[in-house]
Amino acid sequence: MKTALIYIEESTTEQEISGFLRDKNYLDYKILALLTENVSGMFEGLDTADVKKFRPNFPATLEVLTFKEVNKFVYDFVDAIFIMSEKNWDAKIFQFIELGVEPRKIILRNEQGTITPLNFEQGGERLVCFEGLEFHIKNPQDEAFMKQTFARLENQNFLHNQPRENYPAFVKNIYRQWMGRELDLDNPKTYTEKINWLKLYDSTPLKARLADKYAVRDYVADKIGSDKLKPLLGAWDSFNEINFDELPNQFALKCNHGSGMNIIVKDKNSFDRQQARERINAWMAADYGAMFLELHYSLMKRKIIAEQYIPEVETGLYDYKVHCFNGEPKIIQVLQTQNLHGLGNRAAHQAFYDSSWKNLGAMFDDAPLFQNPIARPSRLEEMLSYAKILCAPFVYARADFYEIRGEIFFAEITFYSDAGLLPYRRTWTYERDLEIGRMIKI
Repeated sequence: MKTALIYIEESTTEQEISGFLRDKNYLDYKILALLTENVSGMFEGLDTADVKKFRPNFPATLEVLTFKEVNKFVYDFVDAIFIMSEKNWDAKIFQFIELGVEPRKIILRNEQGTITPLNFEQGGERLVCFEGLEFHIKNPQDEAFMKQTFARLENQNFLHNQPRENYPAFVKNIYRQWMGRELDLDNPKTYTEKINWLKLYDSTPLKARLADKYAVRDYVADKIGSDKLKPLLGAWDSFNEINFDELPNQFALKCNHGSGMNIIVKDKNSFDRQQARERINAWMAADYGAMFLELHYSLMKRKIIAEQYIPEVETGLYDYKVHCFNGEPKIIQVLQTQNLHGLGNRAAHQAFYDSSWKNLGAMFDDAPLFQNPIARPSRLEEMLSYAKILCAPFVYARADFYEIRGEIFFAEITFYSDAGLLPYRRTWTYERDLEIGRMIKI
């Protein structure tokens, strides 16, 4: 449980305070006190019994103090200070910083509840803070990552406060923007329609466990053997818990609850630990399921894991993505991927084969095709048998593998490939979408 103080001005209304206390994005903060310029009789009528329905740890009597009465130890101890005002923000931010408050801990809360970033100059670098996160902007990649995080958090903050009955309309709107056509949830026919139907109505706790890069390990070990797993070096709930002295010189840091959330460390003595902390903290703050309503991701307990470094990843390792329909491997998507400065995995080239390694040509037209045929994996039948076992309980699932030095390693299980959002381009058409959709029986 994180802790927070709330600063209010006399112009702040009880309605604004109550709105903040009910905001689902901040329910993991324990509110310690209200800070104000004037303590006399403020918010004596706040309905704390009503607030406790949303915040079980909310105190029966909320202490009201002037911000000057709080010593630096308390400011060091709390995780956030929410400023509930739109007047003189700059002056108040400066006052808190003068009192020793870290900029990342200052979170501005306006009447609309939207995210407001703070910008500072620090040692010739630009420092941007919002939602308890900080970003040192040194290059265009840092800027892009910060903006991506901002967009993700804005989207999830909006979505978390929406009633569940609004989710179908939200998914339909996203589908229309990406696909250029209406989503039929009452009678889905195409592959992309059925994936979006499954996102809304079949995001089960089992799918959450198996899409979780940490929790899935027990399932894989039980079903196909622990030797198919990349060696695990550690698992933690926060970046600050990582003891880098206990890790080898080379390793891969990952978050368990999304895609593209990984950092390859080739030399722990020279890698940018500050940047790693900022990026992992940003990933840990992100509800990956809120991006495109892949709701099973929202059920995961977020973890940071370290896995053994695989040198072949740097030399064009093939990623074999086995699409299974009712437990049967039908399409093998072969990718060479690259991680773009922590912005997520992107396919450089791809190819598609069936279970007998017949080239299917272009399917999901998302990246350029390889110019030359891909050699059949030496242990293809074994790989397909593993995919069949892992995906057996589901009408559609995708099991991903690597073949490294003649050995097969499990990568992940995905249930809603590309979130069911694949815009039509060239060879990827409505007719192809419909053809693949017939293979999913819902």
